[in-house]
Amino acid sequence: MSKRVALILVVAFVTAAVALFVLKPETGVPDDAPSQSAMARSVGGPIMEHIQRGNVPGRSGEIYLVPKPHNFLIGEWDLTTLGTEKPTTSTSHPNPWNYLTKVPIVLWGPGYVGARGQVDKRQVDIADLAPTIAEVLGMDLSPYEGEPLIGAPRTKPPKVIFTVIIDGGGWNALEYHSQTWPNIRRLMETGITYTNATIGSAPSITGALHATMGTGVYPDEHGIPGNQMRGDDGKNTDTWLQDADPRYLQVPTVSELWDESTDNKAIVGTVSYEGWHLGMIGHGAQRDGGDRDLAALWEAEENAWWINEDYYELPSFLQSTDLGLLERYESELDERDGLVDDTWFGHTLEELQEDLIRPGTPAFARFTGDAVVETLAEEGFGADDITDIMWVEMKMPDYAGHAWNMTRPEQGDVIKETDAQIGRFIDVLDEVVGRDNYLFMLSADHGQQPFPDTYGGWRINNKELERDIEQRFGNVIEKVTPVDIYLDVEALEDSGYTADDLARYIGTYTIGDNIPDGAAGEDLVPEGRLDESLFAGAFTTDFIQSLTGSQIDDMGSGDYEEGDLTKEGRV
Repeated sequence: MSKRVALILVVAFVTAAVALFVLKPETGVPDDAPSQSAMARSVGGPIMEHIQRGNVPGRSGEIYLVPKPHNFLIGEWDLTTLGTEKPTTSTSHPNPWNYLTKVPIVLWGPGYVGARGQVDKRQVDIADLAPTIAEVLGMDLSPYEGEPLIGAPRTKPPKVIFTVIIDGGGWNALEYHSQTWPNIRRLMETGITYTNATIGSAPSITGALHATMGTGVYPDEHGIPGNQMRGDDGKNTDTWLQDADPRYLQVPTVSELWDESTDNKAIVGTVSYEGWHLGMIGHGAQRDGGDRDLAALWEAEENAWWINEDYYELPSFLQSTDLGLLERYESELDERDGLVDDTWFGHTLEELQEDLIRPGTPAFARFTGDAVVETLAEEGFGADDITDIMWVEMKMPDYAGHAWNMTRPEQGDVIKETDAQIGRFIDVLDEVVGRDNYLFMLSADHGQQPFPDTYGGWRINNKELERDIEQRFGNVIEKVTPVDIYLDVEALEDSGYTADDLARYIGTYTIGDNIPDGAAGEDLVPEGRLDESLFAGAFTTDFIQSLTGSQIDDMGSGDYEEGDLTKEGRV
């Protein structure tokens, strides 16, 4: 071999080695990665307290994600929609910031709420609903972390305590569509409104929060961290096992404790949408001493009311679903938008009847209202002097927000019809129970996420986040949700990395990192945004659980105005 050929080979080898080194994917924790403690101080004590209350070791994911305000996780999305008149509408809302966690609480009842038209600015939360019921009924308050909002009645307890939860009906959604809820406003003007109420914990997600309302304790006590969790077998599962199975709810609700104290003579019931809402009423017959409480949920694939009849009872008049009535309500949607054009805000009837769209319309709000008033009228609520308890979950605003966004006119019309049904519930209660014989409570489980483009936010592609983590740390992820990351713990141990390493890396993760290589539309992302970090923090369960109350207090208010949980809603 000539010297010239040998030199060429050496140069080629060195060039290849350099190229391999340069192109080699980075691994491990970046040098500039923040510590979890630094991220927690940035997020602030009030938010970290909510995160700790919502964390359930062994059930929550091993890493809890806190996107910066108006950033949120969804799946793969189309970058070519950036800056167009048809942006990607999908959103998620588990984040802990004030626009998602500030909710109304309204108490109304001529015989039981004395301060009419009062605005109460105290910091309260939805864990106070259950102890309020307990106080009104003269029950022991010891199980509850919340505090009663009003005192015991001066005379006898009400015949019915009736609670409406507006899914996605937080203050930001109500304020955006402020002219669409005259009945709720009337309740506020003649009852007590708590304008500084929050959901009390994080994440801001349905499954956890309905259980908080029903039990009066936070997820770290009642055991339901969200809509998904790690089950007893270690696998990720729906918290109600997609079968209205309440086994993972660790504590009794106020409703079932009251029911048992009356030898199950009290009537307890709910009309809701899915199993996640059963945390309001409890375990039914699964609990020793319990009975099959009334419950109606909606099965989207079957288009029918249903319930797990091992533990609950489906009202007899809902055993056969009148789907024709719902279809008639849907056919009448056309004129609601002011145009007679065979659409509702441009959506055809066929589109509105799709499984994942149907619950987000005024027609479904009206249809749910029918089920509620029939339950009240036919099941004997208020027929004797033993207080009955009814919980109603109005799912429609949440669905509309996910389908079209909370800022769109569809949402305004859905809130308008939800409000109309609330007025209808009051009329029926007046007729069936008597105006001075019931306590009416209203709240919401969370606010909603407006289009991020309006607020400088970003849709985080959770699939790309997963790919990027595994490129650095190996195949260590079991699942990434909009809330948290479930880790393959054995694979992580074998990798030589820790959950802390992953959390710190996420603290450095940017918009540029989150854009898949060669993705269509990547040229539409402003170059100045590519280095923007996406997460305010990422926290391991071990870190969250290690925090003491004094440590949380010492964190202060944090770096984000959206971390201010004292911001009031407007009546």
